[in-house]
Amino acid sequence: MAKLKKLHMSSNLDDLEKMSIIPDLRSKGMKILLNTARKLYMTAEEYRLDGDEELAYITYMKYFNMLTAIHKKSDYPSHKTTVRQMLGDTESNRRIMDTLEEIINSLRHRYAQQHQAPEPIAPDLVSNGRAGVDSPITQPTQYARLGLITCQDLYRRMQEKSVLVMDCRPSADYEDSHLTYYCAFNVPEELITPGMSAGRLQARLSSSAKASWASRSVKDSVVLMDWNTKDAQPATNTAISTLLDILKNWDPDVTYRAPIQIVEGGYEYFIMMYPTHCTNPSVQAPQQNNNDIETIDDIEYPSIHDITMKEDISAKDFRPRPDFNRANKPAATRVNEQGISRPSPPAKPIAEIMRDQAEFLQRAEQNDEQLEKASKMWKRQAAEGDGLNATEDQELHFRILQLESKAQDYIVENNRLREELSRIQELHNVTQQLSQKEVEATRNIESKIRERQRLDEQHELERQERERLLAIARETKKHYKSPTPSGPPSPGRNLEDVHVVSDSLESLLQLTGDPDPTIAPNKAEIPTFDRAMKPQPRNVERTSQRVRDFSPVIGQNVGRGLTGLKNLGNTCYMNSILQCLSNTPQLTEYCISDKYKNYISRSNKTNGQVIEEVAALIKELWNGQYKCVASRDLRYVVGQYQKIFRGVDQQDSHEFLTILMDWLHSDLQTLHVPRQREMISASEKAWLEFTKAKESMILHLFYGQMKSTVKCVACHKESATYESFSNLSLELPPNSNVCQLNQCMDMYFSGERIHGWKCPSCKTKRDAIKKLDISKLPPVLVVHLKRFYADPSNSGSYMKKQNYLRFPLENLDMNPYIARAESRAVTPKTYQLYAVSNHYGTMEGGHYTAFCKSANYGKWFKFDDQVVSALDSSNVVSSAAYILFYTWLPPMQVPL
Repeated sequence: MAKLKKLHMSSNLDDLEKMSIIPDLRSKGMKILLNTARKLYMTAEEYRLDGDEELAYITYMKYFNMLTAIHKKSDYPSHKTTVRQMLGDTESNRRIMDTLEEIINSLRHRYAQQHQAPEPIAPDLVSNGRAGVDSPITQPTQYARLGLITCQDLYRRMQEKSVLVMDCRPSADYEDSHLTYYCAFNVPEELITPGMSAGRLQARLSSSAKASWASRSVKDSVVLMDWNTKDAQPATNTAISTLLDILKNWDPDVTYRAPIQIVEGGYEYFIMMYPTHCTNPSVQAPQQNNNDIETIDDIEYPSIHDITMKEDISAKDFRPRPDFNRANKPAATRVNEQGISRPSPPAKPIAEIMRDQAEFLQRAEQNDEQLEKASKMWKRQAAEGDGLNATEDQELHFRILQLESKAQDYIVENNRLREELSRIQELHNVTQQLSQKEVEATRNIESKIRERQRLDEQHELERQERERLLAIARETKKHYKSPTPSGPPSPGRNLEDVHVVSDSLESLLQLTGDPDPTIAPNKAEIPTFDRAMKPQPRNVERTSQRVRDFSPVIGQNVGRGLTGLKNLGNTCYMNSILQCLSNTPQLTEYCISDKYKNYISRSNKTNGQVIEEVAALIKELWNGQYKCVASRDLRYVVGQYQKIFRGVDQQDSHEFLTILMDWLHSDLQTLHVPRQREMISASEKAWLEFTKAKESMILHLFYGQMKSTVKCVACHKESATYESFSNLSLELPPNSNVCQLNQCMDMYFSGERIHGWKCPSCKTKRDAIKKLDISKLPPVLVVHLKRFYADPSNSGSYMKKQNYLRFPLENLDMNPYIARAESRAVTPKTYQLYAVSNHYGTMEGGHYTAFCKSANYGKWFKFDDQVVSALDSSNVVSSAAYILFYTWLPPMQVPL
């Protein structure tokens, strides 16, 4: 048997045993079960002989679980002879059990040792063992992590240009896709043979590779990479193991500056985390055999009772939950799966509630003061009919909407304190343990809660009065016909200064293509001025096709990525989405570096224009010179292809995002993806049909795939279909003011009953259960909250749900919502929040902003049209949240 491999799966046997559970197999035929069991045994033996005790344990346990399932089959007596022939007799399985017992004892001992003391670092990590006092080793503690380097650390060293990367995949794979890093080269797998020296290997390399090979002695570190090795001691029969041996033991003329390391997870991991730094992110690693039960993988839900139904998730399940990290919970935990009510969270100490209340009241009072001041200014302006220009009036209205939304959030906070107090009072009634001092403190808290409720009721009456006056103003505006400009504005014209003449926005910036024939020739020039800001010289970008005008306002000490976007007449919906996309560092780096130019499609509907305008705008947002810029050119281009984005009416940011994603993908859909193998899964086939074998960076970042499983309640056969998505649209509960994101996820991914489904197995109409699961998680997961709905009681007019949704800023665990195949994929399943698109107000009048976490500064900022300000992370969660942007991609600095 080979040398024992380092423990890498778990830290105890209990967790390891959970990985050996197999699904319900009662519906599977005996032949399939026997073939699967035989395969499991052979795989377990391979792991044992290879020295991987953990994987051997898991696979042996799966084998015995499979054997138990076979013995429980009703037709087992008639297949006893076949079972004995394929899986051996009782004595044979007793010997296998003895082998498993030895592995268990060994693992138990090794886990105990691991808990007692950390594993010492091997002294011979530096090649040839010659590193001593005189060896020029730099940063030894940084580079000596047991021979492995994470993709994040490799990316950092690539930015520092301090590392040499030897890619030992086959030359054909390297040609298909490789790192764009200047000091990475291919040492082809087919050239590496055991027993050869470094000099002999160098002689086989190409001339360009020889030059890179020669730099191994001067680089701070040397890193090896193959497709997917995860171990610092790879299997002896692999190319990367042989190359490591050559460099460490058969390269006598070189003293390495640091221990040679292997990229953890290989190129497969790196291409997932940093797709923009690879020549072709569409490639897939060669399929390998693993310990999974491939022969039964087509069954998503072996038992119909495994599916949590929508009717099982009742309204009481949407009560506010205590905040906790779901990432630490078992993946299979669901809402009320066994009908057991959740225990109430422990009551807080009274002193802690008092502190919470004091802090909350201070914030609420500050918001009250700001709202009162803004409201008085608005009333005075409305009464006098002048005093503020159109831009200032709009900004004041938007500010009031945001303050009103914050006031609603403070109502939620006050109600939470009331619930905490009720819990203490209930506990007091049971235990009689409150002291006199605590009783007085409880009364004081209760008094302040009631006082705050009275203030909230008063503020609500004031809000309703403001809304009544606004409704009158909107109705008056409908009958007012604003003058129309006589022609298309020139590039120097500021649209935000001419709201009263902006009904013909479709004529804006006729800078590309033929002029709109419906627009009359320009007869009069409208003066250029900006009431809101001091005008600055125009930043005009000239290309062979157009002249771009961003109308920038110069700023002092403006951070990169912290430039605002002017409101061009109710374009806050667009500004909000663009800022969220701008703070997606992988997309921003792709645009700033001009990599997108190599993949533009000129044969689609938008002719590559949308990605060109988005990239040009992102460059302006990240040059660090401007306080704000205008997105006129982008707005004009999107208006050409979608009429609803031409006018001055407010639009839905989710609709804009969805259409924009499709356009961007189409503009870049030029990466050809050949079929990797003859036999592909239904999921892969559906993905190929969607992409038409051509992919894009947008697809790699934002698009996932949903699996819809329909299971017949009569024969229990499953039928599955697949559909791609760029965002998830979740319902908010209608009868709950406060809810959690995972509760909405539970509802979305629960089963629902359908009637009259034509079962392909029964050949007749049956009742069935439909269930959604994610079969392909995207690196960037966009979650849309369905706040707007048609109200049948109000003639079908659209209303807005103002639910306060609690969502995690870190560690959103998607494990409970993924399909079986995706659970085995190497992609991460835990996401971090980095952007939020917010909506304030109602359907009649509203405003959009964005909260984004800057990749360069690691802090949250608020993007409110042209104004960008710092934001405390405690204010990210609010009832205004409309679209959430999560990612599992590692943080990365946007380069200059």
